[in-house]
This record gives sequence, structure tokens and C-alpha cells, in this order.
Amino acid sequence: MHKSREQVMAEMKSMSKTSLNAILALLLVMFASPPLIAAEAAGVKALDSDQIKAVVGEQEGKVVVLNFWATWCPPCIKEFPDIIKLYDTYESQGLQVIAVSMNEPEEVEDIAEFLAEHKPRFPVYRAASTEEEFYADFDEKWWGEMPMTMIYDKTGKVIKMHKKPLTYEEFEQDVKALIN
Repeated sequence: MHKSREQVMAEMKSMSKTSLNAILALLLVMFASPPLIAAEAAGVKALDSDQIKAVVGEQEGKVVVLNFWATWCPPCIKEFPDIIKLYDTYESQGLQVIAVSMNEPEEVEDIAEFLAEHKPRFPVYRAASTEEEFYADFDEKWWGEMPMTMIYDKTGKVIKMHKKPLTYEEFEQDVKALIN
């Protein structure tokens, strides 16, 4: 069966509209929520303060180093390799590190690039909010200083809260005292 030129043109026009609609729908999905898509691709899940506390609580029996950092924070960036080294050294002895980025949702690609470069083997999350309420909800003694590290003992009790960058030796001193 042969189609007339008009039939072929009508089909092409119909396909063009369908294709155009599909492309527009795809673009809408891609650009409507880029931080969410980027976060999913980077594997960086956003957690609120209660969810972060729950993740820490799930680590009972382990010493936990909870570190709040951001890619725009030079002291945070400087200490991150020491945190990786600490984890790599003491993971087998019961250390768990959890890192929480305080970057804004639109900075998720910055987080992904940083993590791709440093390749931590411990979980990294992003705070669902960087508003003042987040800090107060997480711990009333924290006003947003960065980096901020909390050290938990094996029972889940906060032993130390550092609102400043630490050296590897300082991290190690805190961890060794709790692991042994």
C-alpha cells in the first residue's frame, strides 16, 4: 500500500509534534529540579537533623566521628584528607566516620566533584537545610562554626565537640582513647 504525499506529510507532522513534546517534557524534568537530580547522581542524600541523629544512633558499638563541612570552607577542605586517613586507619578497629556537607542544594555538583577527587569510603550526606534552625535543632551548643566535628563513644554518647579544624594527630588522639 502506497501512501500519498499528504498522508506521509501528515504522519511526519504528527511525529514531529510527538517528538517535540517528548523533548520538552525531558527538558522540563531535567531543569525543573537540577539539585535533586544531581544529588541522586552523586549519591549525596539530603538529611534533616533528626535523620542525621538517627544515622549516628545506628552506629552503636562503634566510635563515630561526625564531621560537618562544606566545599566553600578552606579549613574543611584542608582537614578532609586527614579524616579519610583516620577512617582508613581505624575502620577495622570499630571507627565509623559520617560526613555531612553544609553546601546549598544548588552546590551539589561541587560536592560530587570534591568527593570524586578524594574518594572517601565512609558515608557522606548533605544537610537538608543550612538555616540557623538546623544548627540549633542538631545541637544547641552549635552556632554554625565550620568545620564542626562531634566524637561519639561506642554507646552513642557525645564525648567531644570541636568547632574548629583538627589535625590528623588531634583526630587520632580522640579516636584512640575511645577505641582502646
